[in-house]
Amino acid sequence: MIDEKQKVRFLDACSEQLIALYTASKNGKKVDAEKYRVQGFMHAGELLGIITNEQGKALIADLHVQVFGETIDERATRKRKLNALKESDPDAYIEIPAIERR
Repeated sequence: MIDEKQKVRFLDACSEQLIALYTASKNGKKVDAEKYRVQGFMHAGELLGIITNEQGKALIADLHVQVFGETIDERATRKRKLNALKESDPDAYIEIPAIERR
């Protein structure tokens, strides 16, 4: 049986991994391997009964806002708009500072 101390320790480990993943992504690094590692780690926690799927999703959403300053959906919408602008008007896209296009 998992006690509360172990659960907190697991959630802390998840948080550390997610923050590192999101920070690397924010800095423009490829994070596919890290993403899959975190997903597997969190899935193992679900299978062991340490966290629920809902708790995992909430942690992911909260830390995404903490690192990126926007929700996952907001960021996806913004990136879709940027990609559409890149296709339709490359000059306007280039005028946006690179740091804002991430």
